Amino acid sequence: MELNQTALRGILARVLSVDPKYIVPKQGNWWNPQDANANVANWCAYAIRRSAPRTVPLYHEETVSGQAVNMAATERIATIDLQFVGPDSETLANSVALWPLRSDVADEFRAVRGAVMNDCLEADSSPFWQEGDNAVTAWNVTIKVLYWQTLNTEQGAFPDITLNGNVVQ
Repeated sequence: MELNQTALRGILARVLSVDPKYIVPKQGNWWNPQDANANVANWCAYAIRRSAPRTVPLYHEETVSGQAVNMAATERIATIDLQFVGPDSETLANSVALWPLRSDVADEFRAVRGAVMNDCLEADSSPFWQEGDNAVTAWNVTIKVLYWQTLNTEQGAFPDITLNGNVVQ
């Protein structure tokens, strides 16, 4: 499994022990759990802001489904923004500083060949509102995750792409 926005959402839901629908991408056109009558206590918005390579790509062999496969790999650092909203948002944001000590967090990021770095982990407050409604204080934390990105060099052709109903090859 690769570290990407989809995988990160699942990781955060499991680490924070919440329904994944309360882990939302940090973008304006996504459902806002702070909407009136939503009755949500706490939720988290997230975004992988940057993913920077730390090493030049290298080749190695990996066993996939019992077969040796040639892979390319590079070490990367992902900069991830988390924004907590709700009555426990300050506590949740401050608890992120303890993530490097939690074995469940280590296990979750190990699944994407990564680990939370002891870098940043500071909690900062900011006003949160969407479309002028429900102004509250949000708490923000930036984490960095060191991980390995891999690519199967024996992969076939990429699948066709469909644009406006037309297949582009």
